Amino acid sequence: MRSVKALLLSVNIFIVIVVAAVIGLTARRNMLDQITISLDAYKKTLYEGYDNAVEYQVQSVVTLLQGIYDRQQKGELTEAAAKKEAIKYVKALRYGKDDGGYFWVDDTDYILIAHPILEEQEGDNRYDLKDQNGVMIIQEILKTVQSSKEGGFNEFYYTKADGVTVAPKRAYSMLFEPWGWVISSGNYIDDIEKIYDAHKGKMDLQLRRQIQMTNLCVAVMAVVSIFISIIYAQKFTKPLRKIRDLAVRLSKCDLSQPASIKSKNEFGQTAQTLNNAQEILKTYINDISRILHEMAEGNFEVEVEAEYEGEFIEIYNSMKTIKNSLNNTLAQIDDVAVQVSFGSEQISNISQQLAQATMQQTGSVQNVSVRMEEVLAQAEHNSQNAEKAKDCVIQAEKQIETGVEMMGKLSQAIQDISEASDNIGKIIKNIDDISFQTNLLALNASVEAARAGEAGKGFAVVADEVSSLAQKSISSANTTHELIESSIRTVKKGIQIAADTEKSLFAIVEENKAIHNLVMEIARDSAEQAESSGYINQQIGNISSAAQANSATVQQSAASSEELSQQAAIMKELVEKFNIRKQI
Repeated sequence: MRSVKALLLSVNIFIVIVVAAVIGLTARRNMLDQITISLDAYKKTLYEGYDNAVEYQVQSVVTLLQGIYDRQQKGELTEAAAKKEAIKYVKALRYGKDDGGYFWVDDTDYILIAHPILEEQEGDNRYDLKDQNGVMIIQEILKTVQSSKEGGFNEFYYTKADGVTVAPKRAYSMLFEPWGWVISSGNYIDDIEKIYDAHKGKMDLQLRRQIQMTNLCVAVMAVVSIFISIIYAQKFTKPLRKIRDLAVRLSKCDLSQPASIKSKNEFGQTAQTLNNAQEILKTYINDISRILHEMAEGNFEVEVEAEYEGEFIEIYNSMKTIKNSLNNTLAQIDDVAVQVSFGSEQISNISQQLAQATMQQTGSVQNVSVRMEEVLAQAEHNSQNAEKAKDCVIQAEKQIETGVEMMGKLSQAIQDISEASDNIGKIIKNIDDISFQTNLLALNASVEAARAGEAGKGFAVVADEVSSLAQKSISSANTTHELIESSIRTVKKGIQIAADTEKSLFAIVEENKAIHNLVMEIARDSAEQAESSGYINQQIGNISSAAQANSATVQQSAASSEELSQQAAIMKELVEKFNIRKQI
């Protein structure tokens, strides 16, 4: 990925190159235009100069001829002598560079009068003389001079002095009316073009030098501009790199170092804004960490100190809901622990009382058994001991009634324990629901942290800790639920045993009535004493077995009640570790 500095340099270099190219091309175009204008002016001036020179020379020859003609008119010369002298002067006259300019004379009858180069053609009729393009040279010249007394120019191709080269020629002709002569002279256009090309070569050389100088200036300007661009790009990207480093640290949840930019422009304002955001995040994280630490230490009375804004309001609400839910749950568990502890103490006390009554019942039954053995062994004393047996039976009946009454109380207490256990089960179910809601709130907090993007990664850890706390609550609730289920099973077993014991006690009551009747019958009919005593001894054995079994059951119930009381005390001790509010 290209850096901003490289991008700025690329853009600046591109702009410098484009500007330099535009300047260079514009300068080149301007110089070319100036050179073209200058060359056009020079060419025009050059051709006008040659035209003026030829025109002047021809006019000078005509003036010369006029002077000779004047002498003829004065009689100093004859016409033939005058013309001969004129031809001699015309053929001898030269002008221009290297005296390359000459004159020739044709008359109005198309006869060549004088020509310094083509002397052999003098006297020839050149009416049909034409160039390679079909231009009738002499005819066109005569047309020009006849149409204007001051003469004029004609262009045509004509052979040069070397007799070989044919080139375009521009000639000026003028009529000398006294003799009917047409004086002509001209310049070869290619000679003029050579002069123009030489001048153009000098101008092209000058143009190349100017272009080279312009290119050098543009190159120097480009190098200086690039150097300045590098300096300003460095100055421009330095604060941007600091802002980038701060953003990288924020993406890694590193809030330890702010961006130090003293500039008051947009970079400085951006850096200050990011520093403020970093401080706000640190405040939020420290406050949330403090709250969670206090909650982990068992303090649910901790309060929020920071003022949350924006997306963090949802986290604040979720954290507050979690804290209140856990506080209410633990408060309910504390109340339940108190009730369970109180109920288990009552069950333990009743079980102890029942155990004592059962032990007394067992002792009484054993005494009755001993007595019945004595009755069997001493049948002769039946009448005397029948009254005593009656008293013992009455006493046993009272104790059995007491046992039945105590057993009824035990059954009612065990039934109360069963209902309390059912209520505890419902509370545990509420604890499970609250733990599930807590876990759901932790999940929502994770989702909100994910929405916050890179800045919210730190809060995902908070959500995980809350979820872990919810899982611990579920685990503790499950453990408590298992203990209560165990207690419920034990209570149900105690209820069944109490029911069986109650049935046995009712059976004892019935049997005791039978004993009472038997004792009465013994008193009335001692003859049947032996048989009745055997039957009574058998029933007393059954009662003794039932009493022993009832004693073992009562002891087991007392042990279960004691264990339930210990578990309730442990649960209360665990809840007391948390500092919770009784009302929220």
